[in-house]
Amino acid sequence: MLLALLTACRVNPFKSEGEHKYFSSKEKAIEHYIEDNDVRGSVEVITTKKEETILVTQFRDNTYFVGELKEDDGEFFTAKLSANVHMERGGAWELNSMNGNEYTIFFKKENEPNYKQLSNDEYFVSFVEGHAFDEHSSNHNNPITDIENVKE
Repeated sequence: MLLALLTACRVNPFKSEGEHKYFSSKEKAIEHYIEDNDVRGSVEVITTKKEETILVTQFRDNTYFVGELKEDDGEFFTAKLSANVHMERGGAWELNSMNGNEYTIFFKKENEPNYKQLSNDEYFVSFVEGHAFDEHSSNHNNPITDIENVKE
């Protein structure tokens, strides 16, 4: 009875039964993400100015999706933020982080200002804060602060 009472005292807004699987390290959470989503391509970890960890994921040759890695009380979990998108020459789509921040992600074959190259050399990627498909707008402030490959 005491054990159940102590367990019930820890309230966690992200943990709900079956919603996320938690891990003791970022690496283990990302390994699970890769296996759970049957990823056969690369995974890039992108850190934003708002300290969010976005996972740009090459699902198959020309198919990508976006996920997120999140920490909660020293434990880590991942979630898929977008559907799979098949691209031949590039693309863009809107997404929301788990904190509710809005972004638009852009993929291009050629490098341009505010773009970062993915490690698979297939695309250059950029984000815009907000849902806006005009990447050349005056408010194009790429929120990417760091990009690291975790799976090739």
